[in-house]
Amino acid sequence: MLAGCTRPAPEPTLQINFSPDHLRLVLGGAGEVNITLVRQNLPGLAELRLINPLPEGITASITPSSTTGNTATLRIQASSHATVGSFNLRVQAVQGSISVTSELPLQIEPSQQPDLQLSLNNPTPSIRQGQYADLLVDVRRINLEGTVVLALEQQNGAPLPSGLSATFSPTLPNSTVSILRISVASTASTGPYPLRIKATLGSLERTLDFPLTVLEALPEPDFQLNLTQHLSLQRGTTSSESIAITRINLSGPIALSLERFDGTPLPTGIRATFAPAETEGTLSTLTISAAPDVPLGDYVLRVRGVQGALERTALVLLNVFDQAGLTANGAVWVAAQGDSGAWQVVPPTAGSYHLRIGNAAERYGWAVVCSKTEAGLTTHQVNVYQLTLSEVRRLDLSCPPSTSSDAFSDLSGQLNNLGGHYAQVAFGTASDFVDPARTGSFPPTPAYPGYLLQGARHGTADLMAVRYLPPTPPGTHFQADRALFQRNFTLSGRQTLDLDMQGSASFALEGTYKATLTNPDPSAQGLSYLAYLTPTTQTLYLADSQQDAANLTYRAIPDNRRKPNEFYVFNARETTFSNLSLRSRQVLRAIASPQDLSASFLSLPEARLRLENNRFQASWSPYSWSGSGSQLFSLQLEQLAVAPNTNLAWHLHLSRRWVGGITSYPIPNLAHSCAAGQSPCAPAPSNTPANGWQSTWSLRDNLELDWSFSAVQVSLPLADWLPLAQSTLPPAGHNLDGFSFDAASAGGIYNVSSLSAQRQAQAKGPRLLPFWLSPR
Repeated sequence: MLAGCTRPAPEPTLQINFSPDHLRLVLGGAGEVNITLVRQNLPGLAELRLINPLPEGITASITPSSTTGNTATLRIQASSHATVGSFNLRVQAVQGSISVTSELPLQIEPSQQPDLQLSLNNPTPSIRQGQYADLLVDVRRINLEGTVVLALEQQNGAPLPSGLSATFSPTLPNSTVSILRISVASTASTGPYPLRIKATLGSLERTLDFPLTVLEALPEPDFQLNLTQHLSLQRGTTSSESIAITRINLSGPIALSLERFDGTPLPTGIRATFAPAETEGTLSTLTISAAPDVPLGDYVLRVRGVQGALERTALVLLNVFDQAGLTANGAVWVAAQGDSGAWQVVPPTAGSYHLRIGNAAERYGWAVVCSKTEAGLTTHQVNVYQLTLSEVRRLDLSCPPSTSSDAFSDLSGQLNNLGGHYAQVAFGTASDFVDPARTGSFPPTPAYPGYLLQGARHGTADLMAVRYLPPTPPGTHFQADRALFQRNFTLSGRQTLDLDMQGSASFALEGTYKATLTNPDPSAQGLSYLAYLTPTTQTLYLADSQQDAANLTYRAIPDNRRKPNEFYVFNARETTFSNLSLRSRQVLRAIASPQDLSASFLSLPEARLRLENNRFQASWSPYSWSGSGSQLFSLQLEQLAVAPNTNLAWHLHLSRRWVGGITSYPIPNLAHSCAAGQSPCAPAPSNTPANGWQSTWSLRDNLELDWSFSAVQVSLPLADWLPLAQSTLPPAGHNLDGFSFDAASAGGIYNVSSLSAQRQAQAKGPRLLPFWLSPR
């Protein structure tokens, strides 16, 4: 290079890619498309916008609308009165003086009853004797779940005539595409053949008629390509496939290549090589690799062979997939929802469950049933997790023990030197509020200054107490000024122990800090408290508002009294009741070092539950999220006495990416799940004897039902949060510093018409946090 010369920097470029590259919606439906910006020499903030008027009845938004990164999400909602037809949505990216536009094809279709629709890319194929043709079959499910079975036959239903044969790749498509290869023997008669494709899903059968014309063989040299036409490749891996070349009076080199079905280059992230790439023989090896970030889904490709002017192709359906993993210790039943949308029981492999995911949206589901019996009462809990692979690749869950082996006893005594103040005593998750007004006239409640921890769990935990300043206003807001810690106290039976708030184990609290709620509802019922959590005791309250969600002032534990992995937790909740409905909001903030805190409640969702065709369905208005972190919808349904001494709870977790823009969710009928290994998988009542489902796990449409629909926002990744949410004890070493949780819920009691007018009980608020983290 000459001295003084420099190589010019590449020109800045910007490109928009969509995944999936088109969207099809029915009236009332919604969907999401991932936007990827491909930049070259162009760092900085890019703005994204829709630049043409949207079709009537269509709403769309891009989140975020400006980004220094490379990804965004386009959410599209079709109302029930949207215009039906084909449209192109134009998305523009602008950065400085550079502006690019890309079009997303959008198809809006009328909502329909469950059905199958078939189509062919070539409805009038012609094949010469001794040759074959590859056709693309599009299999469209409408409101259907399960595996479709494909077959080719004559239009009168008879088998294929002599000289014709056919294969589908795959024969049982979970997706929407299959390759039909029709082979014609050299002895087959020429002329027309009326054929039809038959598609079957359970009891539903649909056919597509088409004519095939067999032409006379030509004497010219020719060749054919043969390989497995349905290939699967896990993202981030490489696979090889043999290609056989049948030569017909042909010699010389044949050049091989792999491309898209329409002849355009391979998608970004998919690479292919041939060994040899140009062969004079009859064999070559195709090696395909998929990058770790290539979008999942089906890719219709073709192998092309060329010798001079002679060109032949063979279609290949490549499914790029990945895997989701699950452990569910103690589960009594596990099913998964894969690409076809059907639920199917999955057996564990070495204690874990694995699910192959090959759909472009990366959506999947787990259903886990846990059962527990305690004090003669059995509770069945059905947990459903609707997730995407980008959010959760592996989920590690544990059911509570099927029967409780814990032992419990009372711990009581005197809390001396209180000087007429209120106080509180805590051990594990047991707690007692010591009130100067207690006279002991209602046993077993002790007279002041006695305390009683009823039903405390046996074991070793921190025994702790606090003394409160006089409450302000009277009887509602409490602030502790002194504490007592007796570390590692062991309870093994009914015990009596007096505590001294002026003894050597006691100490004064330090400093003054505030926990502030910025948007409480003054008309709501509620509470707020500032707890001090240790790994063994979670019910010590340094500040407490027992009647409303209010701002709090608290004092801190001196550093020399603290131990590692102990945290301050601010928890506030408010609830409003109207007839048999409820609305509630909750915030929780956790910190390791005392400081001023501030929190805001989320906005309340608008949701309802209805019964449609004997199936519960939740629906909600589009929700506006605020803040950051993992976001999901939580749907809880509870019924009492579904059988003698048996309660039932369903808890459904719908991640935000899984939900996309949809605003309704039918509760899955897991009783119709396919049994393990059942193929083809078609959900049906007849599956129940083999799939292991028990009737006591199913919701009853004739029983009262407590329900809630919650918008949940949490600072942890979903893979960490979902196991934590159902934990019974704090995980060892779990760090809560900086943890935040927000939820807003709507719900109530369903089946109002069967209730007595004298019913007094209110609907229950949802339990979204583990008991140890939110015991009140």
